[in-house]
Amino acid sequence: MTRMHQFNAPLEYSYRSTRTFYSGASDGFHSHPHYEVYYFHAGECTYIIGDRVYSLEPGDLILMHGMTLHRAHPVPGGLYERTTLHFDPSLIRSSLHPDRISEVLMPFDELRNCRINLTGDIRTEFESLLLNLDQLSNNSGEFRQERMTVRLCDLLYFVAGICHGIVVDHRPSSDKERHVQHIMGYVDTHYMQDIGLDDLASELHLSKPYLAGLFKKMTGSTIFKYLYDRRINQAKLLFQFQPDISVTEASRLSGFKRLSHFSRIFKQNVGCAPDLYRTRLHKTQ
Repeated sequence: MTRMHQFNAPLEYSYRSTRTFYSGASDGFHSHPHYEVYYFHAGECTYIIGDRVYSLEPGDLILMHGMTLHRAHPVPGGLYERTTLHFDPSLIRSSLHPDRISEVLMPFDELRNCRINLTGDIRTEFESLLLNLDQLSNNSGEFRQERMTVRLCDLLYFVAGICHGIVVDHRPSSDKERHVQHIMGYVDTHYMQDIGLDDLASELHLSKPYLAGLFKKMTGSTIFKYLYDRRINQAKLLFQFQPDISVTEASRLSGFKRLSHFSRIFKQNVGCAPDLYRTRLHKTQ
């Protein structure tokens, strides 16, 4: 049974979610300031992070910095079982040993958006940690929040141990993944320029119908929807890290030619106008 827990602190935990996925029902490509631990239990799913494409297998653990554009694309209507944990790193810094903070957060800060397949005893122990975290989430006893933080730290210590000394291989496992990754890499590099299917077809030496169909099948998004999502994500990053930037300048640096177009697409994607988003963002900081 799916259980979603939100706490007073910036921590959100969803254990073994089995919500049925239907095309068009998801939030699509998105980003967030919190770090994310994503664990894939069962089903068939492609996961896209930045310009990387992963065909997931049960036991896959994904560690995300959060600010990189990402989304899951499971088979519509099929089984999709996963556990997700979002947390603000500032939540646990004071709870970790000062000499260990950089090591524990290294998988998120340095490996940045990596996938690791867990097997054997490591997989068993990690799944046990997820279950224990869920069980404590349902405990209404005293010091529940403090105990959750301790459990979270324990889980992150375990993850850091798994990641210690590993070299993450980001190479795509199939030609289809390679083509989609190439498209995303091209968009990520050229999002400030005018991009058309002709450009991509020339870059990849493939036909336009094949490119468009493959991208839609693998990601659940059209190429141009992904391009606009990438541009809007860039604007959100600019608003976050450059508080004084004007909406006009953010529009230009995100690749939009017309301010009115930027404002319309931003509101469609985010739910509010860019100037209101910027104001709300810095009121909460």
